Amino acid sequence: MSLFKRERAVDIVAASGMVRVTVNPRPAWFAMLLEAGGIVAFGFVMVRDWASMAPWLRALLLWAIASAIIGWFYQLSGSETIAFSAQNLSTSKETLGWNRTREYPVASCRELEWREQSGKGDNAGLQCKVGWRTIKFAHHISEDEAQEILTALQTNLPYVAQQICAMPDSSKKHFTTLNLS
Repeated sequence: MSLFKRERAVDIVAASGMVRVTVNPRPAWFAMLLEAGGIVAFGFVMVRDWASMAPWLRALLLWAIASAIIGWFYQLSGSETIAFSAQNLSTSKETLGWNRTREYPVASCRELEWREQSGKGDNAGLQCKVGWRTIKFAHHISEDEAQEILTALQTNLPYVAQQICAMPDSSKKHFTTLNLS
C-alpha cells in the first residue's frame, strides 16, 4: 500500500445466479492524517484570531473548514456494489449516506473491460458500453482485482460473461482476410 495512493478493497461473492462485487474504500492513511492535521491547525489559528477577524472573513473561513471536513469524510466513504445477473448489470454507489443505484439490461451491455488511468481526473476501474454511451464503475481498483472480477463472472455466469465481454460484430469488419492458401 502506497503512502499517498488511494486504493480499494474488493470482495466477490457468487450465489444463486448472481455475482456481487463490493468495492470498499481503502484510503491512504498517511495522507488522511496529514489532511486531518492541516484541518486542526487551520481551525486552531482561526479560533485564536476569531475576535480580530471581519465577519465576512469568519464566514469564509468557517465555510472552508466545513468543506475540508466534509471532503475528508468523503474520502472515507464511497462503497460500491456491482451485481451481475442473467438479466441486469446493477451498480450501486453509497457516498456519505446517499445511495445511487443504476441498472442496465445485459442485452445492451458489451465490451466490459478494465481501463487504465488516462489522466489526472480519470481513475482506473471497469468500463462497459451500454447502447451508445460508456459507463465507468469500480473506480481505483487494480488490474489484478479487475481480472478477479472478470474471472468470477466467467466461472459463475459464463453466458453473461460471453455476452457482456464480447465485441460487437461491427468491430470485426475492420479485418481484411487475405485468403492465402
